[in-house]
Amino acid sequence: MSSGTGLGAYLREIRERQGLSLPEIAAETKISCRFLEAIEEERWEELPGEVYIVGYLRAYAEAVGLDPGDVLARYREVRPQKGRDTLGPTRGEVSSSRKLWWVVAVLGVLLVLALIFYFWKF
Repeated sequence: MSSGTGLGAYLREIRERQGLSLPEIAAETKISCRFLEAIEEERWEELPGEVYIVGYLRAYAEAVGLDPGDVLARYREVRPQKGRDTLGPTRGEVSSSRKLWWVVAVLGVLLVLALIFYFWKF
């Protein structure tokens, strides 16, 4: 990606270089032209939500032959306050609330086993 262009302009440039129109991308990705235009113009607030933005960017990237991971990394640079925080942990990471749930579950199982063992002895 060229350093001087934003993500939306970069995606538009790649699409146009391939001779693809927005309706063609819309047909392939099942994303409305209105949302594709919002992506290309980086009007993120017009899109339905963070999860949708990520999905749309993945689909758009695949439709024009780009690596979705690279496009999402660029998006996270553009919108760091929204990018990583609301997308949850990346692959390989476990959220702290999920870790806590597992700790509670394991402690609960151990407690049940201890109670069974204790009452079985009597």
